[in-house]
Amino acid sequence: MKGLPAVLFCIVLAAALVACGQDKGKAPTEKRATARAQSKAPTQAQKKATKAQKKAPTLAQKKQQDRWGECNKQANLRNMKGEERRRFISSCLGGGA
Repeated sequence: MKGLPAVLFCIVLAAALVACGQDKGKAPTEKRATARAQSKAPTQAQKKATKAQKKAPTLAQKKQQDRWGECNKQANLRNMKGEERRRFISSCLGGGA
């Protein structure tokens, strides 16, 4: 009689482990998620277009690059170095010099 509860407990525990070990509904969910991810994945043409857009600077970036180059040329003509050059370029980019 004392062993009966222990045996029943073991049977219930084994049944619970088997039930938890089954992958009920797991595979279809993963398949749906994969299908969604694939349908949202960009095509090769879209990837190339995106890369080209990222590489081309915007108008504001182009202006900033031009200003930077002009300030750099002026600093080179004045033979500036170190902290003096940094301050000059900073003020030049800000429109000060």
